[in-house]
Parts: sequence; structure tokens; C-alpha cells
Amino acid sequence: MATSKEYAYYIKGNKVAIVQRDWTFSGGQTLSQPGLNDLGAAGALFWKSPKESITNGLELQYVYSPQYMTSSNAVIDLNRFYVNGWTVIGGYLAFLRSNNSTEVDWSGSRYNAVTSGSAGHTGGQTRDYIVVRGSERWNGLHRVQTAGTEGQLVTYTKVPDTLPYWEDQQIDFATDETFFDGGGGTLNLADHFSAGDYVWISGCSNANNNGLFDVDSVTTSTTPASSTVTVGTKYYTNISSVATDLGTENSVAATFAADTDESDINIYKAHRDFCYIDTDVNVLNDENDVLDIPRYLANAVVYYVKAKYAEDAGEIEMKEYFMREFRRITEKHQTSKQKGIRMIQGFSLLR
Repeated sequence: MATSKEYAYYIKGNKVAIVQRDWTFSGGQTLSQPGLNDLGAAGALFWKSPKESITNGLELQYVYSPQYMTSSNAVIDLNRFYVNGWTVIGGYLAFLRSNNSTEVDWSGSRYNAVTSGSAGHTGGQTRDYIVVRGSERWNGLHRVQTAGTEGQLVTYTKVPDTLPYWEDQQIDFATDETFFDGGGGTLNLADHFSAGDYVWISGCSNANNNGLFDVDSVTTSTTPASSTVTVGTKYYTNISSVATDLGTENSVAATFAADTDESDINIYKAHRDFCYIDTDVNVLNDENDVLDIPRYLANAVVYYVKAKYAEDAGEIEMKEYFMREFRRITEKHQTSKQKGIRMIQGFSLLR
């Protein structure tokens, strides 16, 4: 028997939670939640998290004045850039991207859209923004701080996590895919990693030794040169000029090249989190910005501003009048978007 799919939503904080209606018949499962059941003669109705994916099957309509707007024409490696993961540098969130054979220079051609692609102002790193999507943790708006030349894109987003990292160090690489302290004799690197962790390496003149790797094993030792970390897989993103699989994460077995005596190697403990960054972000910066709202709702904004002025002047009656007009317009606008037949209350004696 064919059954229709029914969805509902409820508000949790500033988020919309979606649930799906599901039948449970006598003798069936017992997943009831107090207050969310409708009991029927044939069994019970339960609201649960959606059980299946419906392509283009759910539409949410709402009134919202956005904090930012992004370009509707997203092109990979033009104003959308995939990243492999993230780390914490100086207490700030930093996104990491590695190509297969080159380090990504976020300040160079194409990639510098992260610092020159913001709309609505004159540009400059101090006011440029990106929007992250598809991340396990960092979706949303971020402000760019530093566009690094070795794959690190540092933001102004403060992160409470602490991840160890070392910059401008002499690190040696061996052909058995291990790396270790090759100079100062002070870094016991194996003490900071475990199998299954991820590490970001940059600054090596041999491209095979740079990028995001997973840690295969560690060998601990009180001697720094014997405290080694062994990697297994390298993760990278193809560039548009050579790739037919843009928008996907690639991996290959790590193949270190022997390298010694370089003193500008960076090692960061990292998280693998394949997601993408959108540029061309128009952020509401100041009073000169334009609110992306219909002309009808602009009248509501005028009433709201007048209400605030009246409140500051101590004219409470005027403030309440303007707020009533504000609510009347916004409610009328919201009602105008509802579809279907409108029902009104009748009166039995009315002919």
C-alpha cells in the first residue's frame, strides 16, 4: 500500500529541526516520545528524524534578513575552493588545502579570491570574508586574517581547541615515510601524535613531503632524532587545469623523498574535514549596505526604526504604536506567502 510522506518542524534555539511522521502498528517498535504521539485505532503515529533522503522534496519558506549574501554562480577554483581540513594557528582557525604536486598559495592568482572577492567594499584582507559549507564543524561566515603561501588560510575565528604545531624547524624526511627532528635536538614529535591522527606538513622543497597525511604509526624515544612519526596516506584536491573530478577528495599512498638540512619546515597537527569555501561574499558591514528585503518590508523597517527613536525619547505610547504597525506589516507579508484555501469563521444566523 502506498503511503504519503509527511514532514513537520519545530524550533530549537535558532535552528529548525525537521521530523518525519511514521506509523507504528500494534506489536511493532516502541519509539514513542511523550507529547509527540498521535494515537489511532490502527496503531500509533510517531514523529522521528527523517528516515530517507528526498531530492528537492522539501521547501522551507521564511522571512529572514541575511547577515551576508553569496554569489549564485559558484564556479570551482574561481570563487569556490575545496579544502582538505583545518588546524589551529595562534588560537585561530586555519583551513588547509593541498594539491597533489604543489603547495597552494592563497595570495596568488585564482586563490586570492579569498581576499579580493568580497563584495560591498573596497577589499583588503582586513575586511574580506568567506563562507564555509559542507564542514563537520565550521559552516558559516568567517573573516580572513592571513592568506598563506603554503596552504594555510588563517581566519579570525577563535578556536578553544589547542593543537600542537612547529614552524620554521629543521625536520628530516626518510624514504620509509617517517619524519623526525633533524636539527635542534629538542622535538620529540612522536609524543604528540598517535596512529589515526592527521598531520599537515609544509615548507619542504620536495612536493611529495608536503600536504595532509594520516599518521600510520609512531616510534617513541627519549632521543629526538629517534622519536619518529610514520605517515600512510596523503589527501589532496586536484586543480581545475588538470582535473576531471573537481569537487572530490583524492588520496594516494604517501611517498616521502629523502630530505635533510632544510630549516623552514612547518608541522601542524590537524583535522581532516573535506569541505568548501565560497568567496564573493557581500557582508552587511555598515549603514551604507543595502538590505536584501522586499519593498513592502522596507516599510516595516521604517516603523521599527521610528519605534526605537520613540523609545529613546521616552514616548512609550508612540513606541507601541510604531511596533504595532511593524508587526502588522511583517505578519501580513508572511501570510501572503501561504498557499491554499483560506477558511474563515462562519455564523449560523448569517444568511
